Amino acid sequence: MAALSIYLAALVVGMTAAYFKFLYRRRREGEPPLVPGNFLLGSGAEFAQHAVKFLHKCKKTYGDIFTIRLLNQHVTIVMDPHSYENMTKERRFDFDPIQRQVNHNVFNFELVDARKMLSEAGKKVNGRHLHGGMKNFSDNLRNAFDKVTNLDVNGNVVKTVGEQWGHDGLRTLTSKTIFAALFYTIFGHGESQGEFEPQMFHKSFDVFHKYFNYMWLGLPAKLFPKATKALQVLCQQPSSEDMLMREGVSEYIKFATGFMKDNAQSEQDIIGHNLVFLHVNYNTFRLAFWCLYKLLENKKAHAALAEEIREFVEDKRALTTGQKVEILMEEFDKLPLLDSFIKETLRITSGVFMVRYIAEDTDFTLESGGTYRCRQGDRVATYPPAIHMDPEIYEDPEEFKYDRFVDAKFYKNGQELKHPIIAFGSLCPGKKYSLLQTKWFLMNLINSFEMELLDGESTIPDVNFYGHEILPPVHDVQVRYRLLENSHELDLVSKRSC
Repeated sequence: MAALSIYLAALVVGMTAAYFKFLYRRRREGEPPLVPGNFLLGSGAEFAQHAVKFLHKCKKTYGDIFTIRLLNQHVTIVMDPHSYENMTKERRFDFDPIQRQVNHNVFNFELVDARKMLSEAGKKVNGRHLHGGMKNFSDNLRNAFDKVTNLDVNGNVVKTVGEQWGHDGLRTLTSKTIFAALFYTIFGHGESQGEFEPQMFHKSFDVFHKYFNYMWLGLPAKLFPKATKALQVLCQQPSSEDMLMREGVSEYIKFATGFMKDNAQSEQDIIGHNLVFLHVNYNTFRLAFWCLYKLLENKKAHAALAEEIREFVEDKRALTTGQKVEILMEEFDKLPLLDSFIKETLRITSGVFMVRYIAEDTDFTLESGGTYRCRQGDRVATYPPAIHMDPEIYEDPEEFKYDRFVDAKFYKNGQELKHPIIAFGSLCPGKKYSLLQTKWFLMNLINSFEMELLDGESTIPDVNFYGHEILPPVHDVQVRYRLLENSHELDLVSKRSC
């Protein structure tokens, strides 16, 4: 009995010591206000329940900067939108430890010389490589559209045209089209290798991604058996040598694989990095889903975009000599309604957390006024969804307005916002690529398809997943679709044929 009492006393002392070492925080002079939280979780439960409402409440109480605790990590939140650029440019606010944390905790690998590799690899989705990647994506998307519009009905191939409609879940249909196109644009085509195909990967990635926030914060993956099982499927990839032999494999994968092999990294490291790149592209799929849903939900938006695209296609058709309508990438990127529609979708559905590691004690000055000491070892972050839903910036922020961003400027405290939409990391090299892919997908779908939500079908973003780059829906919705008759096939070209 005495031994048990000693053991329990030692346990209590140990837990108390651990609390004061890892969780307890006393605010130092000059630091941002400290938001009180739960003994163990800090503000984790409130943040998970509805991050935007929680941060708006904190802003009213504490102002434009304050510190919260998420489990064992203290995060200083910068709510002043004008200070976003200063935060991302502050050299002592370092992204490298964050990407290492994600790589290690979520994807179970480490990247040697990450800064150099990501800088060089990022060039493979920009510049001259952007045209080649988009052409590859365009061809893969056309093949994906062909598959969903040729149905097997009692052993016969029937095209979804006229009285023949196709039926599917919108999320499933988006997966079969743009996710499949993204998958093959990244990894190319090769012999069938069991689990390594788009729909199996999407299904497994969908499960795995639900636990992303918990794992990057440091909770062991073993606590989430569904995530562990899904990751096992996702790791069933071709060897690096076989991957490089696949037809149409992306320049990014070629470079990254070669770089990692030159640095003697393991096959498991290469697989982990492939999953990180797929994770980035998975957000393009989620954005495309929400764009389609908002298009089908809002008939006025659908009609306006259809008219803009119809006029655009007719203008380009007059310049084309062949049957396909030739379109330059620089042309479709400038459609004002389409651009505004995608930005508004991002505003409504983004959940991204812009986080940096504080490498040393830093005096950070807000554009809105005041200098605060940010503590070494903490994180500092901007949470764009809280800005996107600020009624002082956006009139009726809960309402979806497809033309909100057409020739528009936005202000906070009388000062124009340089970054009214913050939906990609400031260091993300693929944000232009992702937006171009989404625009090309939507333009082709509006040009060639008729699509409808079935009666009574609706969904909303799942706010339980704030922290994800793009929020998932609470559930899928059912749609029917068919090809428009007499539509003209679009061909993405680098220059027009004479």
